[in-house]
Formats: sequence, C-alpha cells, structure tokens
Amino acid sequence: MFEIALPLAGNITVWAPGIIFLGMFVGFLTGLFGVGGGFLLTPALNILFGIPYPVAVGSDLLQIFCTSSVSAFKHWQRRHVDIRLGIVMAASAMAGAGVGKSIMDLLERGCETAQNTVMFFGNQHSVLQLTLDILFLILLSAAMVIILREPSSGSDSDEEVKTSVARWLQSLRVPPVIALPTSHISALSVWWPFIISFLIGILTGLMGVGGGFIMFPVLVYVIGIPTTIAVGTSAFRILFSTGYGAYAHFGADHVELKLVGLLLAGSMIGVQLGVFTAGRIGGRRIRKYFSFVLGLGIAMIAFRLVRAILF
Repeated sequence: MFEIALPLAGNITVWAPGIIFLGMFVGFLTGLFGVGGGFLLTPALNILFGIPYPVAVGSDLLQIFCTSSVSAFKHWQRRHVDIRLGIVMAASAMAGAGVGKSIMDLLERGCETAQNTVMFFGNQHSVLQLTLDILFLILLSAAMVIILREPSSGSDSDEEVKTSVARWLQSLRVPPVIALPTSHISALSVWWPFIISFLIGILTGLMGVGGGFIMFPVLVYVIGIPTTIAVGTSAFRILFSTGYGAYAHFGADHVELKLVGLLLAGSMIGVQLGVFTAGRIGGRRIRKYFSFVLGLGIAMIAFRLVRAILF
C-alpha cells in the first residue's frame, strides 16, 4: 500500500509515506542549519530505498533548491542573510556545480567503458558508489571534527566563536576587498569566499549535496561569520548551486519528478519548523546540534560500507 513506481530509477517501487517523512526531516535541517540536507538525503535514498546514485543526486538537487528557496526567504525576513557575501559565493558555486556534474559524467562513462566494479571479500562493488560513499565519509568526518574541537565555555549561551584561522584570513586583504557589515566584518578579500564556494560547488554537482554541511562550519570557523548569519547566507548560496546542478542533471534524465514531489510534500513543512527553531536557540547550541546530525550521516554511510564489503 502507498507504493509508487519510479521509471527513471529502473521502475523500482518506494513506500511514499517513508519518502515524505524523510523529506520532512531534511527540510527541518534546511531551516535550522542552512544546509540542503543532501549529505543525508542522497545516501538515505540510495541505502534505504535502493534508488541509484545518479537519480538520487539529480532528484535531491531539485528538492534542495525548492526547500532552500523557502529557507532563504524566511531567514532574509529575519535579517539573517548577508546578501553581499551570498552573491559572491553564489557565482562561484554555480561554476563549481558545473565542474562537479562533468566529473560525475566522466565517472559514469568510465564505469561503462572500463571495469565498473571492484572485488572486496569475494563480492563485487560499484566503483562509482564506493567513491561517493568514501567522499561522504571523509567530508562529514572533517566537518564534525572541526565543530567538536571548538573550545567550550561550559555554557550553551548565544556565544560566537572567533578562531585564529578566521582572524588570519580576514587580515589577508588581497584586492578586491569588500565590507560585510551584516556579518560584522569590516573588510574581507573576495577571493577567499569565492574559492571556497567554488570547491564546495564541485561537491554539489558530483554528490547531489547543497554543500551546506561543509559551508556552514567554514563560514563560522574559517571566515568568522556569526552562526545565525552563516545559516541564512548558506541557505541563500545553496539556491544557486543546487538550481544550476538540478538543471544540468535534468538534461541527463537524473531527476525523477515523482520522487521530488514526495520529498517536497514533507520538506516544505519541515523547513518552516526548522527556521522557527533556529530563531529560538543560541549559536553554540545550533553548532552542537549540527555535529550530532553529521554523526548520524557518518554512522549511516559507515554501516552501508561495512555491510557491502563484508556481507
């Protein structure tokens, strides 16, 4: 009951309520942390529902674009979006997403023309799937370590963190330089957020993620943006990177509209709850809770890798 067939995913059937609930959970993360949620959604669709990675990636990007639109607008209403910084990052994010999509195409073609599987413990495994799983693990672990290494004051108050890396980066004023009054930064070289956003944009096209799970801690710990502003600005940037990425994947028949519709049915509710919650908890608690979510993603992918390799 409530099962729907997905033609672009090889006509596999999925349980619709499960997809809707997953979309609601990911939408909540989008509103609360300014992340697209693809770092959980893409592997979850593949692991829990058996949807091939290319279709999961393309469909995730369109769903993330829609939910991030709502999230960014809500945060903009609360004055939590640094428009200047967001525009700089959006431009480079779209370029990076195009590069990431090209890399995925190369990996897919390579799998078709060469050996597309590797042998572990007597079992055959997809090279593309193993590559993406390992990338997810590395990036999620790196983001989690950065947050957990933050010095604690023993309080969950709305305390912002200012790292030595952020102070050093702000002091390197390589022209052109812009002022970011919304983020309480008097001057910052345009090159730093531009380069960082370009690299994270590559992940968008390759892995079907908005990149917020990396961008959020980078904005806070590397560039020195206040937590609530980092959440809203990250959501704003994700709009452009996922929009471009979804367009590129749509042309490759990687976007399953039935799947996107089910995800949106839940995520549009979840994002409202997430934005509401973000406005009522302090910056330190937002960062701490985000590390728990990263841990969930790490555990899910690690379980899949162990199960695939050993069993």
